[in-house]
Amino acid sequence: MQGGKEYKQTVTMKLVREDSEEGSENGMTWLSLDADGEKYELEQSLHDEEGESGYYFKDKEVNTSKIQNAENIKLVGVYEEQQYTVNARKEVCDDYFVSVIGDSFAKDNLAVGSGMVYIDAKTDSHFYIDAFTATKGEVNLYPGYSEECFVYEPALEKGKTLKDIFANVVEDLKIYRAVYNNVYWNNENIEIRNVVWHDEPYYDDKTDHGYYSFNIVLTVDGQENEQSYVLVEKQKTYAVSGKLTTEDGLPIAEAEVLLSKLSDEECEYTIETDKNGCFETDLQKGTYEFELGQTFTVEDRDVVHNEKLPVYKITGKVTRTGANTPDVPGFNFESEESSCIYLRDLLGDDNRYYAYVQKGTYTVQSCDCPVDTVEVTGSGTYDIKMELALVSGKGSGYYKFVDTEDENNCYWAFSVFDTYNVYLKPGTYYVKIEDATVDTIEVSLGEMTKDYEMYSCKGELLDMAGLQIPKDMYRNYEILVMRNEVVYKKLIMAPKFDEDDISGFKFDVLAGEYEFLHNGKSVGRMTVTDSNVVKDLTMPYKYVKIKMLDAEDELISIYPKRRLKFANKGTSSIYYYYMDDDESGDYTSRIVLPTGDYQCVDYYCMPSIGDYGFTVDGSSDTVVINTNVYKISGSCKVNGTEVSDDTWVYLHKKGDATELSNYTFDEGKYEFYVEPGEYEIKVSLDSGMVTAADVTITNASVERNLELGE
Repeated sequence: MQGGKEYKQTVTMKLVREDSEEGSENGMTWLSLDADGEKYELEQSLHDEEGESGYYFKDKEVNTSKIQNAENIKLVGVYEEQQYTVNARKEVCDDYFVSVIGDSFAKDNLAVGSGMVYIDAKTDSHFYIDAFTATKGEVNLYPGYSEECFVYEPALEKGKTLKDIFANVVEDLKIYRAVYNNVYWNNENIEIRNVVWHDEPYYDDKTDHGYYSFNIVLTVDGQENEQSYVLVEKQKTYAVSGKLTTEDGLPIAEAEVLLSKLSDEECEYTIETDKNGCFETDLQKGTYEFELGQTFTVEDRDVVHNEKLPVYKITGKVTRTGANTPDVPGFNFESEESSCIYLRDLLGDDNRYYAYVQKGTYTVQSCDCPVDTVEVTGSGTYDIKMELALVSGKGSGYYKFVDTEDENNCYWAFSVFDTYNVYLKPGTYYVKIEDATVDTIEVSLGEMTKDYEMYSCKGELLDMAGLQIPKDMYRNYEILVMRNEVVYKKLIMAPKFDEDDISGFKFDVLAGEYEFLHNGKSVGRMTVTDSNVVKDLTMPYKYVKIKMLDAEDELISIYPKRRLKFANKGTSSIYYYYMDDDESGDYTSRIVLPTGDYQCVDYYCMPSIGDYGFTVDGSSDTVVINTNVYKISGSCKVNGTEVSDDTWVYLHKKGDATELSNYTFDEGKYEFYVEPGEYEIKVSLDSGMVTAADVTITNASVERNLELGE
């Protein structure tokens, strides 16, 4: 608002870490993960551990084993209100957690969507404290040894303990909100219990004066979830400063040196030095050691520690043999007998480096292979010349370059801004996308351009008459995608039942000639040049609707989740059809079958089902089966109450103990399809088997409601 006039502008916001200038996804929000065509919806995590944004599977009953075994992973996300799909690669996948690395795509001058994506399953195993206040001063929540720690930050006055400050923990520490299974729960669901004061120190160095332990209980849907916490004072630290120098007196300047606490193997610090080799830090009580250095102790006062480390400063320029560009990859020094404590590489336009190393012989390792050798005898200049070629070009996704002479030597390239580059030693390499070999290249020193630009290929499965096969009718069809007569990809077309699942298939392809094979026979061909393609596949099956009619020409409908079974007379192959709960239509069954003659084999409610058959000819969309059966149906109540769905109903010929059919009631209802004759209907109750009705079928269907008592 300015001068009485209102101005508006739409802005895009993104969530980033407080200590980071950039968000790892550059504003991308992930919506779902796709594993071999199966969609898993995601939701952003409400708690933010250590500044890393994460996700949860929206469905609490998600089965991560399918993701573990999946060959093709994709992420679907939204960026600036536009939806994108990117390829991804699994890193970790277990019963409770999945992490994948997504590809990036270029948006203006940003590489969007790259980086690790962390996804948790909802497990009922833990809740997170999301909001709290303390009335007695600043308190922060940190992970502890065996429980989580609330830490009182102000220094205590001499002679005082936390017990003097927090007289009533329940009143002085207020928990306002928790996150459980990615849902917020407010303070009316949260309670602090079992508060106990401990006179003994909490920290191993015994610099504190006691602590509180207590439990926090979160009640969700009547179920109590209890976790252990402590309230402790901030651990005492002391100022430690000094200067680090090399063996020959040079400052170990502008470096990061590892400092370890000897009493705790997991306690390590990275100490930064300035241009004079000086450092400052705060340390707890204990004994410490710089890498390759001598031990020193921090007691109960500030410490000045100067030390000469047994290393030398080496510098130099990095180049590639035969290169026409200054591009070089990063590298490191490796040696079995000697150590490098710090390396800073590729500085300035001339690719200079400096490092602090012990005397000795070092292999210069770059791109997972040795590229040079350096013999260090003291501080000085040691130039590095790499025997590596640069291969680059257009591309998207991940590429693997495999040495044809030793397939254990393989090198990955990841595309950024729709281009990739990889450094390789001279030789012959297979180029692979996933497990498919898409090219073979000869690499020599210098630079080489090879484009592997990817395009989208999508399509539907059609029956032999050109009718689209519904996605829930797929029967785990295996389709090999051949590129230039080599297997490029394997598609597994499993049934898809979720209404949000996309039918058909979609994957990325290179330019080339493709053929789709199913059971060794071609179901489609295509040529990819320089654009996305749509290719439907004609499967050797016919999608048909089967109408089975009773003797009164009424449609025989099957109960939800009941099985209708067919057999191919020529091959003896068995096919099943299940009616979904919410499915209805002008058919008894719908199914995808090869052409041929079929015998009806089994349907629980129809004893004579085996007397009927049909033919699938490849052109007709509907098959009609006329039968000589009539319907017996009705409801069943026991003592006026509808029977449960686990109660069994049986059909017998009158006077014959042989069962013709049996199954459980469906919402208190039953039905049989029988030929004319006399029948008995029996019901199994807790008190035993009872004859519920005698029914005679002549030339019409019969409705008979069963009223039973126990």
